[in-house]
Amino acid sequence: MLRRTQTLESPHPGINVSKIPVGGGVAGMLAALSVVIIGLIGLPVTRWFLAASLVAGVFIALLRRWIGRA
Repeated sequence: MLRRTQTLESPHPGINVSKIPVGGGVAGMLAALSVVIIGLIGLPVTRWFLAASLVAGVFIALLRRWIGRA
């Protein structure tokens, strides 16, 4: 069976994330966390990036706290 190729005129049949309304608060936090978790599952290389960014964030926070007291 031949399938019709996708063109610019026909929209993608999947979910368009930009059309899902999410505000702030708990719903926004859950949406952001779910995107991060999906990214970690789908792209294993992002696990290293998350680990490195957490270490860098803790280091910068401790450095700023130490400099602020000096």
